[in-house]
Amino acid sequence: MLISKLEISNMRKIKQAEIEFHGPGVQVIEGVNRSGKTTLGQAIAITMNGTKDFTPGMIRHGAEEAEIVAYTDDGLKIRTTIAKEVKQKAHRFDEGLQRWVEVSGGVRAFLSSLCSGLEQPWALRDVPDADIVEMLKERSGTSAKIAAIDAELADKERLRTETGRDRKKLGDPGKPLDEVKHPEPIDAIKAEREKALGYLAWKKEQFAAASDHLRKKCEFAGIGDLEGFKVEVDEVILSITQCLATREANGGKPYTETDLDVFLKKIADWHEIEEKAKSYDAYVQKKAECDDLDKQYSVLTAEIEGLRARRKKVLADMKLDVKGLVVGEDNMLYRNGVLRGITKTNKTANWSTAESVQVFFGLGARFAGEMKVLVVDNAESLDAKTSGAITNWAEKAGFLVIMLRVAEVPDELEEGVIYIREGEVLTK
Repeated sequence: MLISKLEISNMRKIKQAEIEFHGPGVQVIEGVNRSGKTTLGQAIAITMNGTKDFTPGMIRHGAEEAEIVAYTDDGLKIRTTIAKEVKQKAHRFDEGLQRWVEVSGGVRAFLSSLCSGLEQPWALRDVPDADIVEMLKERSGTSAKIAAIDAELADKERLRTETGRDRKKLGDPGKPLDEVKHPEPIDAIKAEREKALGYLAWKKEQFAAASDHLRKKCEFAGIGDLEGFKVEVDEVILSITQCLATREANGGKPYTETDLDVFLKKIADWHEIEEKAKSYDAYVQKKAECDDLDKQYSVLTAEIEGLRARRKKVLADMKLDVKGLVVGEDNMLYRNGVLRGITKTNKTANWSTAESVQVFFGLGARFAGEMKVLVVDNAESLDAKTSGAITNWAEKAGFLVIMLRVAEVPDELEEGVIYIREGEVLTK
């Protein structure tokens, strides 16, 4: 569907104008600043988008309302009146009844189904890639899907970073160690050593008591005293021998200092084996923790790659219908592998003008409704190569591209160009 004719009355400088368009291709409209040229673009915009493109001061000075009537090449008539508010009606010509019949249902909803709101795609050439990508997501209905995937991606990447950090803190578990089992509890050895110490202490006490007893008997005045001392010694020996025998008979093992050395050796050996067993346990535990974190990291990496693949598929499913155009994982635009690269700080694109024309007008066509009309404002800034590229695209795509160009109206009007001078439409 193309606009075939536009009737404008009492809109800014235009008191009354009727403009006919030739069909697919480029329609150039020229005029100096404030001549009414931009008003034509505004008339088309407000016809297609209603109050969204309304700006104050559209009504011609002295008039109560402005009116725009647009006709399409398939028999649709759109009447827009501008007073205190914007009102629109749509009629379609009924061949059987031979009269205009009002379109049923909400007129704005009907017109919104015909138009895309992207009628000026060339204006996107100065917009950062990220902003264009967000617009494409929204228009293709993938914003919510991408946002959900991005949120999940951010969470997984955060977990992977934390996992990697924890793994790095653990370090290398070291060379594998031979398994060493913990020895039996040392309590029995310690208990027996205590018994030995107790026995030896008791034995020492017995001999100390005997020594004290004999020491008191060590006063001699003659042979008789020595003979008596000998008897005392024999009695002490017998007494101690009997005590030792009695203790041994009652389960008291006769420990020696050598036994203590043996116990100390056993305890030292036990601690050595226990330390090796602990080292082995620590190695096993650290190895298990490292393996677990490595596994977690691998699982998260696989999940992240899966999410990125799903994100890529969702972006591919937007069906931009522009050959070679894709949205990268970095939310930037690529065409045939070449990054466009416009950001808030970088205003220079890596694409040629012809590529930009193909992409942005292609996007305009992709998201256009039934109304195949696009507008290029400030077209005087385009060079001949760009204008030619737009013309070729419009003719191939079957779109009417209206170029608004600031220029003096020549004395000899050029055929096919619509001129505006002081609100008056001029054609050859």
